Amino acid sequence: MVRWSVCVVLLSMVTACFRTPVTKVCMHVEGLMENDSAVSVITRDSVYTAYLDEARSAVLNLDREQKADYAVFRYHGVSVPIYVEPGKDLEDFLKIENWEIEVKFAGAGASKNEYLNNKTLREFYPDYKTDEAGIVQSLRGWEMRLSSILDSMHFEASFVDKEKKRIHYLVYGYLPRYPAYQKYQLQRQGYEVSEKFYACLPQLISEEEELMDMSEYQTAIQNLVQAFGLRGLQEQNEWLYLKKQMEYIERQVKNQTIKDFLMDRITTRYVERRGTDHLEEIIRFYHDNVEAPEKRQKFDDLCQKWVKLVKGQPSPVFACQDIEGKEVRLTDLAGKYVYIDIWATWCRPCRAEQPYLEQLIRKYEGENIVFVGISTDRDRKVWEKLVKTEQLKGIQLYGGKKNSFIEAFVVRNIPRFILLDCEGKIIEADMTRPSDPRTIEVLDSLVSL
Repeated sequence: MVRWSVCVVLLSMVTACFRTPVTKVCMHVEGLMENDSAVSVITRDSVYTAYLDEARSAVLNLDREQKADYAVFRYHGVSVPIYVEPGKDLEDFLKIENWEIEVKFAGAGASKNEYLNNKTLREFYPDYKTDEAGIVQSLRGWEMRLSSILDSMHFEASFVDKEKKRIHYLVYGYLPRYPAYQKYQLQRQGYEVSEKFYACLPQLISEEEELMDMSEYQTAIQNLVQAFGLRGLQEQNEWLYLKKQMEYIERQVKNQTIKDFLMDRITTRYVERRGTDHLEEIIRFYHDNVEAPEKRQKFDDLCQKWVKLVKGQPSPVFACQDIEGKEVRLTDLAGKYVYIDIWATWCRPCRAEQPYLEQLIRKYEGENIVFVGISTDRDRKVWEKLVKTEQLKGIQLYGGKKNSFIEAFVVRNIPRFILLDCEGKIIEADMTRPSDPRTIEVLDSLVSL
């Protein structure tokens, strides 16, 4: 028995010696964004999050099973591409000044990360003002130039092969955007590229299922579909644009994994924004083309949420605290129209709408309508400070993260505005912003009733 115990202990020690070591990622940030201390490393399978300490540093220990792969270091609105390797610790030094960023690396994993963030690679952007032949020739030159920089680094062959694929789709992922740039940025109304241009797109951006976890490939294949969605479209019509993309995926995409990804991505984004608009037809396209059970279930759940948010349906209720800590419920506002602003202190577009919201509050003072702000800030104290300092008008409430009211209204982006009637029923689940002239038209029509 003793002999067996000794063997087990020795075996455990040997196994521990050969276990993959923990990969440590240390992050240091200089120039903090207002009200945000969360930093994350996003890998193919996981999201690791920590909070900067007083020294403006944070440490994340990646899973022992984490394989060598691309990842993203994210802080506020800044994303930095990184490459993580088992057992190779990495330090990331991020400096932010006036939205300009400077990033440096140290540690055993530094060399590939310095390469990924070299100035030429990070600042690559094509010249869309040239003609068709010019844009293709320019991108071909860029691919050669970036590949030459990679070859000069003398990394191991496995990384080089993977990185050359990434470079290819990083570069040619811009090509499908060329027609849209010509039409809308250069305002060449009615402009169409040649049949030859469209014919070359699937050749340069082909179906490669093994690359589906690479963000550059995902972007490129989505841009390809968007280009064919835009083809021949004479007006900016979001529904027709989506329909043409769905038709292209249905007819042209052969690989089922890629088809599942594309159809799920474009339809989910549309439904999240537009709710029940053309929902029946979208569901038909989705179920005819998407086979992945987990995607189908998630999409069906999203559709069911929006079905509950159509005009005339009872609104989900909220119960949030105001600046004094008093709980305010939606039922407390019965008998009044309710215009709701879902926002956060760190959100620039939200803050840009606040002067217009203040104008609405003054315009409709004494009328049968109330204006409610619900904050999604993580830190209540930050919200309290801003509300008091800027003396925000209306009913200001703290919703925080994972608020049931916000979840029920399928809020994916802020600011988001909602309009309810005097009985607490939905008028608009995705109402126009205060800065939109249509908002006053709608509110005027209500208060005149």
